[in-house]
Amino acid sequence: MSYDVIGAQILQTVIPPSKANLIGITEVSLASLAESLMLGVAIIANDVSHFGVLAMLSLLSVVGAAWMFCRWLLNPTDEQRSLLSF
Repeated sequence: MSYDVIGAQILQTVIPPSKANLIGITEVSLASLAESLMLGVAIIANDVSHFGVLAMLSLLSVVGAAWMFCRWLLNPTDEQRSLLSF
């Protein structure tokens, strides 16, 4: 839920209105692709004995996303610096 609130705030305050629709569509498309991949993995590894592997894949995806976001925050472009004043 906090992800949705932060995403909505960024879309409302940082993204120019002319690009908000494009960014929203891109986000939904990537989320749908990730959902499809996760469903495929769950179908392939549907045995209870694979739970540990699925949990590790989930953990690695969260850690990877956090790492990418932190890299994005640490190396902003000039445009991002002007939009995000912190």
